[in-house]
Amino acid sequence: MATMTLRIYDSVRERILKGDLAPGSRLVIRSLALEHETSDIPIREALRMLERDGLVEIRPYRGARVVSLSPEEIEEGYLIRGHLESLATRTAVGHLTDQHFAQLDRCLRDMGKALDRGDGLGYAEINREFHGLIFSASPHRRLQDLIENIWDGQRGYQMVFRLSPDWQWTSYQEHQQIVQALREGDADAAAEIALEHKLAAGRALIAGIRDDVATRAEEGA
Repeated sequence: MATMTLRIYDSVRERILKGDLAPGSRLVIRSLALEHETSDIPIREALRMLERDGLVEIRPYRGARVVSLSPEEIEEGYLIRGHLESLATRTAVGHLTDQHFAQLDRCLRDMGKALDRGDGLGYAEINREFHGLIFSASPHRRLQDLIENIWDGQRGYQMVFRLSPDWQWTSYQEHQQIVQALREGDADAAAEIALEHKLAAGRALIAGIRDDVATRAEEGA
């Protein structure tokens, strides 16, 4: 049953992040159960997992829907994340080893390959690994845990890598700048770039959602 739950979770998550399931779309348990040839139980479990990820909202007597992110929620979320991640990046300076930098360089290479093949979701996964490597060098474990929990609850924000493909190249360049500042031991520069990097991601996501809504409206007209 657990394996079936994970399969359903992965399937629905991918469809949401790829835009196959639009924000506000209803997720009907019986229909999903028929689609996956299973009972309602693993469907409910998968939807609860997606709710914890911030991708689905479940309301009593109204069922489940794909989350619709408002500009205000996105702006607030990225503002909080930006300052926390900037602090974690700053405090990582002086604690990063040669092994950390080797892994960061590998992430940059993998990001470039993902961009070349137009793999936004793949880029998103490498992006999380990249920042996680930096945060892991910070001596503040509670800060690391807090950031990790926020990331887990805001997986819907990964849509920025699908909705704003042009911004991905800017993001890639900012990652390179962060690594350069860290190599030079410039905590102020690394923290500043990390903060602006996150705020820019929020602006890109808001713009991407607005464009996506307009496109869907035109297609439905």
